Amino acid sequence: MIKRRGYLVWAHYFNKELSRSEGRRVPTRVAKRNPTAEDLLKAAASLGWEAERLDLRHPAYWWRPGVAVLIKAPEEVRKREVLLRLAERMR
Repeated sequence: MIKRRGYLVWAHYFNKELSRSEGRRVPTRVAKRNPTAEDLLKAAASLGWEAERLDLRHPAYWWRPGVAVLIKAPEEVRKREVLLRLAERMR
């Protein structure tokens, strides 16, 4: 297992067209249709966080090309809060 500093965030966490059971992690009021890695990178930059795009496939959807971004937020910020802040910036 590769150790990384930061949070691994998948674009489908913010997809408005997915249900929670399909992998969406933010409320639909702040979710976006078909978010891209560029959307995540811009949102992270606007918050002053470092972000790096990773070419990975999500383990649950290994047959689909995935979009993952490593977000290096301050350590005191939890992942749930990171997701909500990114979603609000992408809207």
